[in-house]
Amino acid sequence: MTVPALLLTPSRGLGGGIERYMDTVEWAFAERGVEYRRVDLRHSGAAAHARMLSEAREHLRVITAPARLVVAHRSLLPVAWLLARGGNACGISVVCHGIDVWGTRSLVRGRVENRLMRRPGVRIVAVSNFTAGALVGDCQATVLQPGLSREWFDTLVEASADAPVRHVGMHLATAFTLGQWRDKGLPELLAAVAALDRDDIRVTVCGGGDPPLELKRLVRQHPRCTLRPECTDWELAHELAKADLFVLATRTRGGRASFGEGFGLVLLEAQVAGTPVVGPAYGGSRDAYLDLVSGIAPANESAGELAKVLDQLLRDPARLADMGRRAAEWAQECFSPERYAPQAVARLL
Repeated sequence: MTVPALLLTPSRGLGGGIERYMDTVEWAFAERGVEYRRVDLRHSGAAAHARMLSEAREHLRVITAPARLVVAHRSLLPVAWLLARGGNACGISVVCHGIDVWGTRSLVRGRVENRLMRRPGVRIVAVSNFTAGALVGDCQATVLQPGLSREWFDTLVEASADAPVRHVGMHLATAFTLGQWRDKGLPELLAAVAALDRDDIRVTVCGGGDPPLELKRLVRQHPRCTLRPECTDWELAHELAKADLFVLATRTRGGRASFGEGFGLVLLEAQVAGTPVVGPAYGGSRDAYLDLVSGIAPANESAGELAKVLDQLLRDPARLADMGRRAAEWAQECFSPERYAPQAVARLL
């Protein structure tokens, strides 16, 4: 019999990659009949962590058997460790995503988290092989890549089937939290498209959150670029499906202002919808597509190198269409919900 689970997550409602990862884990637990509860960190600061600890203890009191603590971010490890010491818990699984591994953390906080990650009873789960490799100097990690819930998977597949026949011109799409538009490489993408000097290329930018003023100004400078804020899931699925190519040009950096893709879930979503992808030059996104089969990445993060890749693909519509078909076959087979749900339960619990 599968042990129960208590999920400790940093947010709900913000729409970021960590939340989407854990929403799918929550779906997988429900799909496999796992008894679970979820506690979200509502704010930053010590008081919010204390409130999370109190709520989590209440949940542990009513769960029918000792529960596995599934921690969505390493910053919540101290809360999990205190819970584990209090009883009715049977170990900790902590998910490591990307910049939480390669980014610079405060000296005291980083030491505490690293020490807890090496303690007996703590299992490290990385979202990609790249993230697992970044951890190898401190601890060993198993890999559980992001997945898609049954409902979202079916929506993407349906959008792929409903996608209109491609007409004249090329349609590029990208998607991210709009407040991160610089770090997600939108200036470089638009510069690369402009460098191709083609009148038949359109770019659609989808994303959540209010678009910053600077983003609106950038989009206005490119007449063939369209901004689609606050897309519904159905709208996003159809934007992904009708694009000829999806591009994610995320910038990767370490240090205090670290950023990067641990996996790049939206690349997987685009492929399930039947669209080939261009991934970031660096980071963990190579796990999210088949290189030169369903996707490709530029040699570096410059607009010039991205333009070379776009030109190579857009000059050959037949190859692009074939990549889209192979992307759908691979992604729908390898990341089907039927495969993901038991895998998530086995690796987290």
